[in-house]
Amino acid sequence: MRKRELPDLNDPAIMRLILRLALPSVAGLSINAINQVVDAFFVSHYALSAMAGVTLSIPCFMLVGAIGHGLGITASTEIGRALGHGNANDATRAASLALALAIIFGIVVAALIFLFHVPILHILGASGDVFGEAAIYMRILGACAVLVLLQIVCDFIAIGEGNSRFSMYTLIGSFGLNMALDPILIFSFDMGVAGAAWATVISQIAALGAYLCYFRKRLGRVHPALSALRQLKWRPALYPFAKLGIPASSTTVLASVCFAILMQAANVHGTEDELAGLAISLRIVLLAILPIIGFCLGAQPILSYAAGAHNQNRFDAVFKGIVLYCTGFSLSCALIAFLFGDLLITAFVDRAELVEFGGHLLDILAIQIACIGIYQPMVSRFQAANNARHAAMVSMAPQGYIQIPLAILLPMAVGFDGIVMAPALAAVLTTLLAVFLTFSGIRSLPIKELSS
Repeated sequence: MRKRELPDLNDPAIMRLILRLALPSVAGLSINAINQVVDAFFVSHYALSAMAGVTLSIPCFMLVGAIGHGLGITASTEIGRALGHGNANDATRAASLALALAIIFGIVVAALIFLFHVPILHILGASGDVFGEAAIYMRILGACAVLVLLQIVCDFIAIGEGNSRFSMYTLIGSFGLNMALDPILIFSFDMGVAGAAWATVISQIAALGAYLCYFRKRLGRVHPALSALRQLKWRPALYPFAKLGIPASSTTVLASVCFAILMQAANVHGTEDELAGLAISLRIVLLAILPIIGFCLGAQPILSYAAGAHNQNRFDAVFKGIVLYCTGFSLSCALIAFLFGDLLITAFVDRAELVEFGGHLLDILAIQIACIGIYQPMVSRFQAANNARHAAMVSMAPQGYIQIPLAILLPMAVGFDGIVMAPALAAVLTTLLAVFLTFSGIRSLPIKELSS
């Protein structure tokens, strides 16, 4: 693999630079969203109970993803620091340790899911056909938790050594294979929800095969190996995974808890069809939300560079550019969801009452879509300016301390509509919080925040 010239983070063509750095990240998360929507498309056409069952299992696998992201973000950070100091051996040791921890945690998680998936589903309110479909899906993917964690960590290792393009290409190939296998396994082999699960497993094996070739052919600067673990001083080596990994996982853990509360409420206040309609609506919302998150992640290094250079004018210009792109995209998607929600739902189901119900849910969720384009760039601003407290306050609000109380109270007060009103209202309140924190501290220069 040919080494690519790294972009100049001080390039005066700010908008072009933002797009150059952000679009690969957008592509990676967008293909993730598309994969989930396509998966929902095939599963919903097999049976609505299957769609509801798959959706009920999401909180459990969000927790698995939280572990992976905690390990991956720590590995990426440690690899970047080590390479920045010119120490490739330390980078290799960090990558090797992250992969070893992924295997250990994966085995533990697989055992826990196998032992406790039945009571977990009962807590979430699953019953009848929905319970059966969810149990099948959880058993298969739970048994393969090691694969999930290894793939996430490998993605972050590639990103940490500056090869985000390989990570993007691997994700696109993996999700593309998943989408191709879905109809074959679900319908041609009549495997139903088990086919959807095995399609995911096979695509993860393919992605790990690509990374195995990548590491064995030494195409990158980091070369994970078992021998690297023997050189570790375990206590100092594990410390960053606790210090960085736990906070990095906390947002996803909160989102998982919140989603579980919403699913439990959906089972209490809704029917199987309404739960399926909710599942479809939430997958459509992901198509708008994940690209925005990807854009902010990709563009954040430019903000961080400007803050580190104490260049307030450039910092402000980059921030305005990110806000411009994100708000424009989110408002456009919100308008489409509000005006054409029924049409979007018809791609998954053709029953008139379910189409109308799903469209109604999208009308409410359009508020959430509109808001994320406003508050997510502000999270990036706080992180770049080294204002961890404000970044945590905003990032943990929409699916954490603001939404969780709403997710408990609103369904009790207004019924099923409260399930989608909770994320919508939480997004509005998060936006108000983010705007207040941003403009109340607008005179606080990044250099002051960094020096503090």
